[in-house]
Amino acid sequence: CAERSLQMLVGLLGILKAGGAYLPLDPSYPAERIAYMLEDAQVAAVVLQPHLEPLLPATQAQTVVLETSWAQIATQPSTRPTSVVRPHNLAYITYTSGSTGKP
Repeated sequence: CAERSLQMLVGLLGILKAGGAYLPLDPSYPAERIAYMLEDAQVAAVVLQPHLEPLLPATQAQTVVLETSWAQIATQPSTRPTSVVRPHNLAYITYTSGSTGKP
């Protein structure tokens, strides 16, 4: 959940490098829409910019706040993570704005 910025790109690359799938959450979406997307996609973690944290609806997902989580991130190994990602794994999920709103 980030506005277009260098931080968004860093977060996106981190998600993909860790083997995760990216779900873009537009901060201008209504809170109910974001909550639906988080629950429906069974999101494990949300990467977001600090000023957007108050807009995030209540979620069970872990939050990683860009620009303020660097101390926590720095405690992680600096070695390349072992990836089990294969061509059949998801890279991203996109929800349409059409009539169904389904991915």
